[in-house]
Amino acid sequence: MKNAADGAARTKKVLIVRNAYRYDFGGGERVPVNLADVLSRNGYKPTIVSRSPKLLEYAASKDLQTVHGWWWARQNWSGPRVLLSPAYFIWQILLTAWYLGLLTRLRPDVVHPQSKDDFIAATIAAKLLGKRVIWSDHADLKYVYLNDKVWYKNPIGKLVKLCSRGAYAIILTSQNDKRQVEETLGVKTDDKYKVIYNGIFDRPELLNKKHDGNKVIFAATSRLVTAKGIGELIEAFEQIDQDFPAELWLFGEGPEEKKFVAQAAGHSGIKFKGFPEDTLEQVAKADIFVHPSYLEGFSISLIEAAMLGKPIIACNVGGNPELVKDGINGILIPACNSGALASAMKKLATDKTLKEKYGKAARKTYEGNFVFENIIKEQYLPLYE
Repeated sequence: MKNAADGAARTKKVLIVRNAYRYDFGGGERVPVNLADVLSRNGYKPTIVSRSPKLLEYAASKDLQTVHGWWWARQNWSGPRVLLSPAYFIWQILLTAWYLGLLTRLRPDVVHPQSKDDFIAATIAAKLLGKRVIWSDHADLKYVYLNDKVWYKNPIGKLVKLCSRGAYAIILTSQNDKRQVEETLGVKTDDKYKVIYNGIFDRPELLNKKHDGNKVIFAATSRLVTAKGIGELIEAFEQIDQDFPAELWLFGEGPEEKKFVAQAAGHSGIKFKGFPEDTLEQVAKADIFVHPSYLEGFSISLIEAAMLGKPIIACNVGGNPELVKDGINGILIPACNSGALASAMKKLATDKTLKEKYGKAARKTYEGNFVFENIIKEQYLPLYE
């Protein structure tokens, strides 16, 4: 009987849906592709649905089956825009019809949406066809559910909440996110809301990468937007730039890139790296990882830094303290505080023993909690089955 059950599991089809803005390609966009990669290596047949060209390109690099999906880039329907909600509901009807056709053609056993629009349309279509639905929330539901008790506000959020009844499980990425969802709703969530940390693949070949020269290299990976603390990071680097030879490597793109390039003008030590072919290989050459985001669910970038054995400086917000332990594997600082950030950067840069101690501790944190294959096999697969 066990062999028969295992054989059935090996043929299970999973449809993974993730959409994002064209300039977004962070952890929330890599996780569904990495999930599909692990599933395919464990006998499942995953298909990724997205309109994100970067996500689809990343999936293609792993030889995964993809479908170019539908997605409306207008995601903000708050304030006066709420008057346009009828147009959004018409869009959802069309999107649901599209998903019905897709699911009928691909015949997946499990539908796994990971973005707001798809929480509605993909869930409705899947339930109409008798499919199991698993949601993954990338720190959005605490905002999507706002004003749940105010009848005339946030009709789209109310529709998302109604559709959540059709989900077999809703995966949240941190205990902090779960607390915030409960605060937004004003009630404790039921058992279908499950905290499962994100993880990443191990890259042991990167652990001994070094940069050339005697400079201290700080690295950050994120969208180039204000809320990621890029402005404060540039200010902090300017404060310590004369104290010792150093460079700041900024990996990522975003709608405010020109503003930050202008802010950094005249500082030859600040390098805007964009998205190299293998960003992790470049980050591995840095000495210290910095993550000054104002808000955070649970950052894949922090897990990557821990996997690489880098000492970490991060803001004491969101799920960051669930990975970064102040004084153990990194330093936690207040958000929006370039002075505190500069002090932490200088502290690690000038204390080689402390830097190495935190880096080794970060690596152990990764090995104990964030190895992606283990997370999928031990926590995701039981939900699919």
